[in-house]
Amino acid sequence: AQTRRRTTSTKKMTTQMMTMQMRAPVRSRVHPAMRRVRQHKHHQHQHRHKAAPSNQGDDELAQAMANAQMAPPNVREEDFTNYYRILNAQSPEEASEAIDAMTRDGSLTEGVVEAALATYQTAQSKGEGPEIIAALKGLFEYLLDCYQRANVPPALGLIDACVSGLSALDDRARADDAAQDAVVRDVLRDAQMSVEEFLANIDMFLQSMTQQDAQFDAQVAQMRAEGVDEEREQQIAQLVDMRGAAKEQMLVIRAISQRCLMSA
Repeated sequence: AQTRRRTTSTKKMTTQMMTMQMRAPVRSRVHPAMRRVRQHKHHQHQHRHKAAPSNQGDDELAQAMANAQMAPPNVREEDFTNYYRILNAQSPEEASEAIDAMTRDGSLTEGVVEAALATYQTAQSKGEGPEIIAALKGLFEYLLDCYQRANVPPALGLIDACVSGLSALDDRARADDAAQDAVVRDVLRDAQMSVEEFLANIDMFLQSMTQQDAQFDAQVAQMRAEGVDEEREQQIAQLVDMRGAAKEQMLVIRAISQRCLMSA
């Protein structure tokens, strides 16, 4: 079964991608998010013209961006510029097109996603309205989806293909070693990757996941020590389930691959 990816930071996205399967980006999520952003900016524009002249009527989103720009030291000014270009899109469709173009030309960098996260977290810390926070969160998650899909290691995509192929087998074939082996062999043949190389990648992913376990447990312990509400506790439980399921699936694919290697 596919698992859903969640993360609170993008600083270790590359290794985090090794811990769970990829899922298709939910394009529809950027539409309501950008619509709320546009509605809010329009409302703020009207409000400024109705109020007496003042320097305190700055757009909340622009202010959040300004504050966030000083937050992550590893984010370039260009990354914030690209992110703000998405926020300034005149429609959800225009925002989606901009993200697609950035994905194709390589300008959708980890820094852009970091800029989105910093802006979202700044809005949260300043108590911005729930609509704006939800919009910024939705946009951050969409950008994270697109970035991770564009940078997924090839072998991780093959693991995902193997899991999908095994899931498509009927109950009888799923219990048949030969049928399982055939799924993995077909995936590797189409990708022109040897079983040895595939196994080496799986071992690397598993090692990375093991190294992350201690970090993950420490982060969860810190969050709980600071106090978590019911929603956050559910998110933690979901992450634990996702990590366990991802590791279990990878171990299954590893066992099948080892069998293929021995029978070659």
